[in-house]
Amino acid sequence: SIRRMFGIFRKSNADELKAIFTDLLPKNNDISENDITDSAKDIIELTFTPMPKQTLTEGLPKEEWIRGKSIYFGNLSNQIESTLHLYIDNTVNPDLRPGEGVIYGFLEHNDDFYEIGVVSNYRIDDVKVDLEDRTSDGIKDIEIEGSIGSTYIEVKIVSFNENKQEWESLLTMGSPTIVDLDMDGQEELIAGSAGILPPYIDIYRWNYDHFEKADIVEATKSDYASLTTTDGTWFIETGLYENSSPSEHKL
Repeated sequence: SIRRMFGIFRKSNADELKAIFTDLLPKNNDISENDITDSAKDIIELTFTPMPKQTLTEGLPKEEWIRGKSIYFGNLSNQIESTLHLYIDNTVNPDLRPGEGVIYGFLEHNDDFYEIGVVSNYRIDDVKVDLEDRTSDGIKDIEIEGSIGSTYIEVKIVSFNENKQEWESLLTMGSPTIVDLDMDGQEELIAGSAGILPPYIDIYRWNYDHFEKADIVEATKSDYASLTTTDGTWFIETGLYENSSPSEHKL
């Protein structure tokens, strides 16, 4: 048997998928090329569920919090002028070292402050901030990544809604992996399990004015799903548990 795997491919890539499955087959197997071709054509249709957006509300940090870092985003043609402030709440534990504590994010725009919420539960050095166009509108969104649990990393994507003239939290997702699954030149946002959580994979995509999520375990009627790569090609491996251990299935 081979691992029950599927790549996110366009229907026109059946021959390419066939070749990849051929490479994965054991040397001595009784699976014919026709079986592989049929598997390649049997594309799993994913159901995407809309993810609600949240409007950022105005708010100020508490006086006892320490401002740890400020990041200015200039007024350029592909980004909105703003400043991200990171504040440290170290009042929860008197033994914390400088820079440690619960990290809160605030966005400053036109002299107003907007609350982003907790971006890390550990230290300010855990927080990574980047600008990426995740909504395909030519404007870079603010992407904030931080450690929320011992093995759980969370990403928040914040963007300015020009029509409503307000800041929005477009997506909060955990344990991110960002790769081009379907080889169309555009990266997908993939959330996977970490630590002791059961293996799962969620795929996020942007659709007009909101993100959508597909649950791979549910879509494939599997017990687990995990992200893997073979020779530079990304796959999602799914399967069923038998006697508390993974079993292998052919697509």
